[in-house]
Amino acid sequence: MSVIILSHRVENFQSWKKIYDEDVQRRNEAGLKEVVCGPKIGDPDLVYMVFETNDLDKAQKMIENEELKEVMQKAGVTGHLEVVMIK
Repeated sequence: MSVIILSHRVENFQSWKKIYDEDVQRRNEAGLKEVVCGPKIGDPDLVYMVFETNDLDKAQKMIENEELKEVMQKAGVTGHLEVVMIK
């Protein structure tokens, strides 16, 4: 089991979360199991997502997918996506 931690800034957490929740199928197909997702305490526009996975390669492909980047832009992501993978 590996862990992936993603973070980025958003314009508005509630607006972002609605689109994030609608995109659950993409994460499921990539083999990601959400552990926690939410804004940083004291900084509500900085979002963290923590996932477990058995397939880092599949997860990496999803993260790099152009279609996902379009969804992120639509959701109001304003900052660079930070990715930490722990094996």
